[in-house]
Amino acid sequence: MKRVTMLRKGICLVLALAFMALPALAENSPEVEDRGLDLTETVSVRYPAVTGMEDEALQDAVNTKIQAACGIEDYLARAAQLISEGSLRAEWRGGILGEDIFSCAVSAQGTLKTPRETHVWTACSLDLRDGHEIGWAELFTDEAVARDLIEIWLESEVAPGMSAHLQNSALTPLPELFYLEAAGLRLLYPVDQLSTLSDRAGDIRVGWQVLRDVLNLEEGGVADRMGIAEMITLSAESAEKLRGGAAEGSLPGIPAKLGDPLKELTDRYHLLTDPDGYEEGRMFALEGGDFQGVFLLTDDLTRSWDDSVVQGIRMDEGCAWGLCVKETARDEWLQVLGDPALTEQIGAEKAELNRIESGQCDYYACGEHTLRLYSDEAGTLTCLVLAE
Repeated sequence: MKRVTMLRKGICLVLALAFMALPALAENSPEVEDRGLDLTETVSVRYPAVTGMEDEALQDAVNTKIQAACGIEDYLARAAQLISEGSLRAEWRGGILGEDIFSCAVSAQGTLKTPRETHVWTACSLDLRDGHEIGWAELFTDEAVARDLIEIWLESEVAPGMSAHLQNSALTPLPELFYLEAAGLRLLYPVDQLSTLSDRAGDIRVGWQVLRDVLNLEEGGVADRMGIAEMITLSAESAEKLRGGAAEGSLPGIPAKLGDPLKELTDRYHLLTDPDGYEEGRMFALEGGDFQGVFLLTDDLTRSWDDSVVQGIRMDEGCAWGLCVKETARDEWLQVLGDPALTEQIGAEKAELNRIESGQCDYYACGEHTLRLYSDEAGTLTCLVLAE
């Protein structure tokens, strides 16, 4: 009996020590905070900084690398010169993927070096285990083959949909700058190679499913620790994340949610084309890699959209937690997601009204929202729509 009591005390002590250690672990989990300087309405420099790392010397080295790679010191120095005139707005996107992969991109626009306005991307991707910069070679089993695959995809899938009015429209050679995100590899171009209609430097997202065959998914590697396999593989775990995000009104990699004011999005990202009509309202295509192959759906009540909100998000390209457009078979999602609440047949007339292909649509409830999965007559996913 005495031995059992001592054993119980020992177990309790171990559990107590484990629980005491939890806050310490949480404190040492890397996080990213926003820092910067806002001088006027037209002069602002914001940048990311990593905090919460156990090794403070490594953390300092990481933040030094971020600032150097993203040109932050130059932007801050330039900002001080522009208090009375000129403009400079630098803002960042990105964060920590998985537990210890950091990646960010900084977008800077204005009179960055001369009185002439321009737009520049900078970027930085680091392994927080040791602070080294992540290059192409770590992501792929064969870097040369990966580059060839991307160039072929750009030529076949991206080039045909580009506007003829672009001042600069060269998709190749591939830019050296990139940043990593859950939805794909973002290529960041110099403005004199690829520009948008609003004269910003171009960016193109290459979905991870495009690179499926050359990704280095070896255990412990960068891609594995980022969780890329979960983004391109439909499973019970990825389906749970899909439903969770959809219930909150969002799809991976798209910086718009159901209910967001449309005008704020068009002011920030700019229209790619004039709004198009569909059966239930209007479809908006915006500029940039964030909205590549994506449409925002709204009402069609007035000519103005000042008071419109996002009522639907439509993906005609990309991958959302294993649902890969032009790849995933209907049988696959039925097996993982189960039977839909409703299946609707899409005939030729309805397909034309909605700018989709004939086939069928499966409806799944996600909280208060609905996920619609459209498949063609061969049973392949052609687009997915998240709607109110």
